[in-house]
Amino acid sequence: MKILFLLSIAVSLKATCLHSNQAYNPESRTSGLEINNDTSKLIDQYLTNLALEKNFSGGLLIVKDGKKIFSKGYGWADKDKHIPFTPGTLASIGSITKAFTAAAIMKLVEQHKLSTEDKLKKYFPTIPADKANITIHQLLTHSSGFHEFLTQDGGDYEKISTEDFLKRAFAEPLAFNPGDKAIYTNVGYSILGIIIEQITGLDYEQFLKTSLFEPIGIKNIGYQYPVASNDTIAIGYQDGKIWGTHQQHFDKAGGGPYWNLKANGGLEATLDEMYLWINSFTNHTILRQPTIEKMFTSQIQEEGYNGESYFGYGCNISKSRRNTKLIDNGGSNGIYFARMVRLPVEGLVFYMVTNESSINTNMVLPNVTQLYFKGKIEQDALSMQPRFENEQSKQIYDILDKTATTDLADALEKENIKVEDDMILLEVGQSLMEEKKIERALVLYVYYTKAFPNIVVAWNDLGDIYLAQSKKNEAMNCYRQALKIRPGNPRAKESLDKLEK
Repeated sequence: MKILFLLSIAVSLKATCLHSNQAYNPESRTSGLEINNDTSKLIDQYLTNLALEKNFSGGLLIVKDGKKIFSKGYGWADKDKHIPFTPGTLASIGSITKAFTAAAIMKLVEQHKLSTEDKLKKYFPTIPADKANITIHQLLTHSSGFHEFLTQDGGDYEKISTEDFLKRAFAEPLAFNPGDKAIYTNVGYSILGIIIEQITGLDYEQFLKTSLFEPIGIKNIGYQYPVASNDTIAIGYQDGKIWGTHQQHFDKAGGGPYWNLKANGGLEATLDEMYLWINSFTNHTILRQPTIEKMFTSQIQEEGYNGESYFGYGCNISKSRRNTKLIDNGGSNGIYFARMVRLPVEGLVFYMVTNESSINTNMVLPNVTQLYFKGKIEQDALSMQPRFENEQSKQIYDILDKTATTDLADALEKENIKVEDDMILLEVGQSLMEEKKIERALVLYVYYTKAFPNIVVAWNDLGDIYLAQSKKNEAMNCYRQALKIRPGNPRAKESLDKLEK
């Protein structure tokens, strides 16, 4: 569950707007909006109009100096049943889960049950030598060298045991030497979750509940599986079509969560309970002040951001548009989008979650923050051109868009560009496909599948490109390769079945 964008408040994407036949009634909320100034009214009007006109669906929480100054849901938790999204609606927080994992680790540090300088060989005596000296600190700061995903990652819902997950993770070569750099990884945080279970003897989620949540009155943050009768979980929508919920996907997989998702993403939370969580840091009720300060300290520069982003423990740290400290957590599975932005100098925290992919948090929150600080939207994130997450992505895009190269490997070598994170290529490739620059996308994906031959989505995308060029045999070969890497992959299977018919 990768953090899709580093939110510097000016982050923006181009929205695909949908129109719903169902009536949206902003007055139907039974709880939520706490308006105490004109700015809150301005933000509420903006989000209400987005819900009415463009299918915006989700919730916004703003906390100022520990006080809830805005909390309201918009759109639908369930369109078909006309269940509104309210501050009590559960929705996936994506990779903000990593902030909870980091807090759990630091709780154990405070309890003297582990140290951030502990090495993996302490917990896994048979671990291979190349990974034996990776520290807890390096796992927390994405500087361990583990890849973002396992090579044969079966997706968020793959049924995989702790033993098999570790066996697979420890067998794969590292992306770089531990401590040399920092590149975002889900695998590292899942390993932290396994260490939590090993030390405490509790399930990861149970430890969160007993040690972090219950002491401050949080009752429902969790994976919510199986679903309790009183839970209202927001259904995810992809471009207006029902995608479902994590819990429905757990059912199809035969249980969950498993370690491709567990401890790195997928927790569910409400606005009401995120408010309690946010204030536990303000009031130091779960962790001591020195511990929190360490978590929110820039530990290591994040690769690919020209020194503008650093990793703390379970968070990104950068500068706001006002040149003040910005502590950022966010994530998405492409359906649900969530982001929590702390601005300690201003005494502010913004939290937004959405359950409709086409007009999501990354598109809307930048506008909300402009309304808050300036009273107007100067750069509309809904209409601006996409801005690449990574500077290297932009460089590669420009090479493909502005030159006639047919050999991307050669072009990258000439520019002295070394790609170590496959998500950089995915971002460029999908942008080219969205812009229908098929020939340029082909050059990108031919290189992508050679440089990272075990990435299923790359083979599926390359198959789609060949299909768009009416190259049926080449497309079928790509889908077969995707199925070879991940048997049963639904996208490849469905595409291949259609072609073979």
